[in-house]
Amino acid sequence: MSIQVRIDGGGKHIILTERSILKSEYSIVEGVQKIYMEESVDTVTLIGEIDLHSGGVETVHVSKLAEWAFCPDIDENCYRAFSMELFDSLGESIQKVHFEKAFVVKYKDAFSAEKGRASYEIIIRQCKGTHR
Repeated sequence: MSIQVRIDGGGKHIILTERSILKSEYSIVEGVQKIYMEESVDTVTLIGEIDLHSGGVETVHVSKLAEWAFCPDIDENCYRAFSMELFDSLGESIQKVHFEKAFVVKYKDAFSAEKGRASYEIIIRQCKGTHR
């Protein structure tokens, strides 16, 4: 199985694969009213790591992920199109999640100089309602 996450907006394109995603969780809480939210609260959590010594494309995309996370909520660029797709061993799509207007709820990362690896966790939510 493989995974691909694509985040577009703010003049940036972020693509993450199983090389930097260790775990993904998707949840829908139906019928729960939240302040400034309507209908359900759709949430994706991504947990991953990246080899800091590789300096490859995945490293660049994870750094763009952090930039998005720290975008102020008054900036329209804090909202992005988010897609996550899972593929079976034959490359056929088996599940797809799409948020038209996603924003970051929480982001954290940790770096290990000894191991040369960084880990991150990002929680992304679909913007519903009329507050923006």
